[in-house]
Amino acid sequence: MRPTSQDVIFRSNDPSDLRIGDVMVSVADIPAHAEKVCVLIGVPQDVGVERNGGRQGAAQAPEAIRRALTKLTITGMSEAVSAGRLVIADAGDVETDGKTLEQIHDEQHDIVAEVLRAGYLPIIIGGGHDCAWPTIRAMESAGKPYGVINIDAHADVRPLKEGRSHSGSPFHQLLAMSNSHLLAGGFAEFGLQQHSVAQAHLDFVRDASMHIWMLNEIRRVGVESAWELAWNACATSHRMYVSLDMDAFASAFAPGVSAPAADGFAPAEISACLRHAARSGSLAAFDIVECNPRYDVDGRTAKLAAAMIWEVLSC
Repeated sequence: MRPTSQDVIFRSNDPSDLRIGDVMVSVADIPAHAEKVCVLIGVPQDVGVERNGGRQGAAQAPEAIRRALTKLTITGMSEAVSAGRLVIADAGDVETDGKTLEQIHDEQHDIVAEVLRAGYLPIIIGGGHDCAWPTIRAMESAGKPYGVINIDAHADVRPLKEGRSHSGSPFHQLLAMSNSHLLAGGFAEFGLQQHSVAQAHLDFVRDASMHIWMLNEIRRVGVESAWELAWNACATSHRMYVSLDMDAFASAFAPGVSAPAADGFAPAEISACLRHAARSGSLAAFDIVECNPRYDVDGRTAKLAAAMIWEVLSC
């Protein structure tokens, strides 16, 4: 791992106005008695996005999101932090320089698996959506049943390209696994947009007896009701992995993504979903992917990604 540069971390140094950066600790300083430990893991690469024909720039996201996140206040979590019940730790970034995507994936798997073994909540900051594949492998390595919800405008179940994974393939790899610990019916696509998903990809998910919630369908029943139904279908293992692709948001809210969508969720809608997940006691892993600072406007997308992480931390 490459330690996070201290220049990236904002600190108020004001006890009356503490920010995330003021209370964040290194992994080595996590106390043994903490009830909830959230570990940030950056994956600064967009090799998988390039393989999938997307626009590059997501490699810059971990730094941009950390800058935004560490400026946020600890209001709502200050008591838990001060009492040591909640610990926010930063593990730094997976070292990506000079490595193939497959090598990066292997290293991410090892790090996430170690965090899971410790009983901590890994929060992976991508990077392209191929970051989901090593996290899935880490969930598998635990040898216990689990469920997955992908919040996304796209299904990301494209086949491998010349035998290699990419940002559009992680959930194809999930569903193609044999002897998987994924629960039967334990995967849901949430927020897919009809004009962004091929019929063959929808058929692939349905043929695997998994769940699809299209954006227009979610709007008919209401986001919170649809989320609860999706969660209840997947969370019977009590070990859930939630993956949030920033292109699930309308581009008015998240212009800086690898594959922007004009339509999509509003921030408050996904905030409610993440609060539900974090309060359930079943959230085992969380990631945010496909933020692309190269195309962002006034840091809007990185700030939104940071706010989504804050929702998970604060519950």
